[in-house]
Amino acid sequence: MTDDLSSVLTSLARPKFDPALHDEQEFTPHAARGWTAWDAWSPEVEFCTFVGALQRMLQPQVIVETGVGTGRITQFLCLGEAKYFGFESDEKWRCNPDIDYRPEPTPTVEQMAAADLIILDSGVPYRLDEIALWASAGKHGSVCVIHDAGNGHPQDPQLVHNRVRAAIELTDKPGMFLKNPRGAWIGLHR
Repeated sequence: MTDDLSSVLTSLARPKFDPALHDEQEFTPHAARGWTAWDAWSPEVEFCTFVGALQRMLQPQVIVETGVGTGRITQFLCLGEAKYFGFESDEKWRCNPDIDYRPEPTPTVEQMAAADLIILDSGVPYRLDEIALWASAGKHGSVCVIHDAGNGHPQDPQLVHNRVRAAIELTDKPGMFLKNPRGAWIGLHR
């Protein structure tokens, strides 16, 4: 007897690579060869793949993602039965009909406190507040992944990557900086 796996296969995330991918060095000159991105605003494809794999391994019941945009990271998630809160503060990026964007631009204290996995990639003023909110109100044991945390960027304190990194360091939460071209951080709420 052959099992019909079509429902299982359909439930897996199906990343879309349209438009075509570009070498990350076009957007981040110091990037090592082999990294790819859709454009200057999207996270690296490899970062999106990492977050998707992490979500599958953690199997969080509640996910908060900010800076959803067109859904570059979202398309790598297998949401299944998870409760998903997707936020995008910039109206022009809220254009993917497959995403149920939250009406508010950023998570509430209650949403942040309920989340098991938090993915932060929103506009800088929002992201800095979201980092502080996770640190103060996040669920014990929750995992937070933050994009654009810097990796070899100039030391200008006004640069987005350095501002994000400084906000992360202020949380005093355990975690590690990742070496993707635009930088990232993964932390644990303790």
